[in-house]
Amino acid sequence: MQLTIDGKTVTARDGESVLQCALRHRINVPRLCTHPSLPAFGACRMCIVEIDGLRGFPASCATPASAGMVVRTDTPPLKDLRRRVLEFILLEHPSACLVCEKEDLCEKYRPKAAKAGRTTNCHTCNNKEVCEVRSLADVLELKDLPVAPVYRGFKLERSDPFIDRDLNLCILCGRCVRICKAQHGKSTIDFIGRGSQTHIGEAFGRSLTEAGCRFCGSCVDVCPTGSLADRYGKWFGAAKRITATTCTLCDAGCALTVHASAQSQAVMTRAVSPRVPLCLLGRFAIPEFLNGVGRLKAPQIRVNKVLRTVRWPEALAQAAERLKPFIGETFALVCDTTSTLEDRYILQKFTRQVMRSPHYLECQADSKGVARGELPQGVKAALLTGDFVDPERLSKLDLLIVQDCYASAATQWAHVSLPAAVLAEVAGTWVDGHGLMRPLRQACKAPGEAAVDWHIISQLAQAMGAADFAYASVAAVRREIGAGRAGLRIRKAETPPPASDPRLRRTHYRGHELEERVRGLAELAAAEQPVAAVANPH
Repeated sequence: MQLTIDGKTVTARDGESVLQCALRHRINVPRLCTHPSLPAFGACRMCIVEIDGLRGFPASCATPASAGMVVRTDTPPLKDLRRRVLEFILLEHPSACLVCEKEDLCEKYRPKAAKAGRTTNCHTCNNKEVCEVRSLADVLELKDLPVAPVYRGFKLERSDPFIDRDLNLCILCGRCVRICKAQHGKSTIDFIGRGSQTHIGEAFGRSLTEAGCRFCGSCVDVCPTGSLADRYGKWFGAAKRITATTCTLCDAGCALTVHASAQSQAVMTRAVSPRVPLCLLGRFAIPEFLNGVGRLKAPQIRVNKVLRTVRWPEALAQAAERLKPFIGETFALVCDTTSTLEDRYILQKFTRQVMRSPHYLECQADSKGVARGELPQGVKAALLTGDFVDPERLSKLDLLIVQDCYASAATQWAHVSLPAAVLAEVAGTWVDGHGLMRPLRQACKAPGEAAVDWHIISQLAQAMGAADFAYASVAAVRREIGAGRAGLRIRKAETPPPASDPRLRRTHYRGHELEERVRGLAELAAAEQPVAAVANPH
């Protein structure tokens, strides 16, 4: 069917609203409560339009498109009405910066939000760069408010593991409530109270953890203001680069986007498809794990009882020289299946061709991500890509090389420690729990001199005189493997179990306990522990 929007003849699809039709044809209509992942709500009244033959100003999000319609979206009366609605919204929202006459000058010299205990204006709001209310104020040329705004004085809520909440910034658009119901069938949060006392919260004043929140982060993703914020990533500002890749923290292999800063540092992750949520690991754990202060950043060689930092050429040369006496069955290499196909291919090729050993061991992780392996009898030297082997066994080795992202019990016995890039720092191909190939795309930079597993082993092989390991890129390794095409898992028949029940999440990655590296996970684990019964002193 055809209709006219702002003098332009467009074609609408069956069941499409006027707003959806306009946006699909790149005709922008101001909006707040609507979202691509949600059905029409019609609460904010920002998307009102004029339609010939209809009285008043209908909300375009809730008005079905029909043949022959003549729609206007940007007339002076509409702009004036929208401005008045926004003025009412801002009467209970910190808005001093929006109507300040020095705004342009301030933005020139103070473009980033300043950290503050409480948000009192745009300049102290963590959502400043992407706030939809702020964008609307610019579009509608808001210059002043009819009366002074009222600060509601809600207590800041910062006790939940991953989400900070400031209800003083909430405009009651309802997006967070509706996305929770849409994705999980029931909502952890809802509208509480009536009239001027209405706010978003949980029944009986409980915290998100107590109310059974899954911490998928979808409510944070759809919030148009800074009312809901990612506790870890909120002060990094708007991402400079967004890359779609695969989460390898569990077998589900969900597609996610990694948001990176100008310094190529991972600051946030989100689901590629806003209709299917991530589990709390995929949504909140990855940036903090990658940016941990304990990351291994440089190669180290043990001198007496201390690991000393060296440059890569020296580390590889020493590792190569120390490995030569163990060529044969006295050497073993242990990895797990969180590594890419390219990594595992090179690891296996190194073990078979360079070290001429049959002891290439891939550990399969259990439901919690714990992967354990045992070194065969007679093995005197080993290379590990994680903490997979009993430390007592490692302590008896003549040579141990550990290639990992964090120090571990294995590193304590290592003669050589090599820093590895992981997760969103890696490009390659990964196999999920269904045996399907998923792409990994490098979305951020590894810290210091950390390098990907296949590259480290290729360099080590060349240092040992091997001629068949000079790969220019991960694509060259993939071509040698003959791997097929990999695709992101965007569409899912059902929500992955950990996204529906956080208790089903994995607890380990490459032998590392995630709770030790991600503060929110430790806090959640503590909250999940049953309260111990108090013994009767009598």
